[in-house]
Amino acid sequence: MTDDVSQHGPTGEHVLTEVDAPRLLALAEPLERLYRACFAAPPWNEDETHFAGFADRLARHVAEPALRGFVAWSDDEPAAVVYGWPSAPEVPSTPFYTGAYTALDPGERYRLRPPAIEVVELMVAPRHRGHRLGERLLEHFVEGFPRAWLCTHPEAPARRFYRARGWVERGAFSDANGVPLVVFTLDRAT
Repeated sequence: MTDDVSQHGPTGEHVLTEVDAPRLLALAEPLERLYRACFAAPPWNEDETHFAGFADRLARHVAEPALRGFVAWSDDEPAAVVYGWPSAPEVPSTPFYTGAYTALDPGERYRLRPPAIEVVELMVAPRHRGHRLGERLLEHFVEGFPRAWLCTHPEAPARRFYRARGWVERGAFSDANGVPLVVFTLDRAT
């Protein structure tokens, strides 16, 4: 599926396309470069050890059933990407999911359950920010789902972006590496 709405970017047109797991995996090298550009700076401050594991994390991510992804292209390079999957019926027993679920009040945890979709990664290259790419990617990504959720760093500028688009901060926790995260949800139900 190609979004027929192109938008002029710094070096050309931004064209959005839907990508499946094999196509996302085939983009591992440019997505690693995009990941580095997005997460090397504060507040993330990720280092070579974390970057070196990107390909393995991507391979695990694309193995998830019902993976959904969209890429915004500029000059044959990914300028931005979003991907994730529908929430699992059972809470995965990993420190990340345990932290995310327990960060919410018990009466709010349903927001992370089906029929919600989880935003696993949203990355917009710094030089392509300010062109509504993140907004357009998220709109396409959550389409057809009444709820969505994601986590980000409490000091990330993206917090303002999410709030301005109706996402609500529901709780906070630290991941297994001690990185602080906040949980945002979006309720699209009418």
